[in-house]
Amino acid sequence: MRIVFIGPPGAGKGTQCQLLSKALRVPHIGTGGMLRALEPERGEQIHLRIDRGHFAPDEFVLQMVAKRLAEPDSRSGYLLDGFPRTQVQASAFDQQLMADSVKLDHVLHLQVSADVLIKRLRKRGEQEKRADDAEECIRERFRIYEARTEPLLDHYRQQGLVRDIDASVSEPRVHASIWERLQPDALANDPAAKD
Repeated sequence: MRIVFIGPPGAGKGTQCQLLSKALRVPHIGTGGMLRALEPERGEQIHLRIDRGHFAPDEFVLQMVAKRLAEPDSRSGYLLDGFPRTQVQASAFDQQLMADSVKLDHVLHLQVSADVLIKRLRKRGEQEKRADDAEECIRERFRIYEARTEPLLDHYRQQGLVRDIDASVSEPRVHASIWERLQPDALANDPAAKD
């Protein structure tokens, strides 16, 4: 299965991808973590952008994701967390999927109110010492998400791929809701279920 997760910062995309990755036995590909893991000499300018709440350049992200999706463990599917984030990325990704003769199965839209998200990000910022979760960056990240990533939902709704998920509840309840939405497809793609 090939699934894109879309949601504002702090919606729980990474957490839910980790849980689902185990259940579906496909890799969780989180571009945020990949970017933060860049070597300083290679990613210094990108780190500065991310720390201020901005996105990495589209071309850089597209190359990074294409390289990761070309690895053998991605052939049977993947969970994309943090990609695509812009219309440029979504359009280029559509073209890549067509060139590879594959398609997305779902786009999971994690919905959470701004108040809940701000509380979550403050807590994560304190626990993980992430610069992009600092108070001054949170509202900027929301503004950028609303302006550049939220419009992708219309792009994917036109393809009939979006599944809205209430992500304001507990992690187990969000996971159960996601699994319920995916179960028919998950079973269809599980060789063990066909035995």
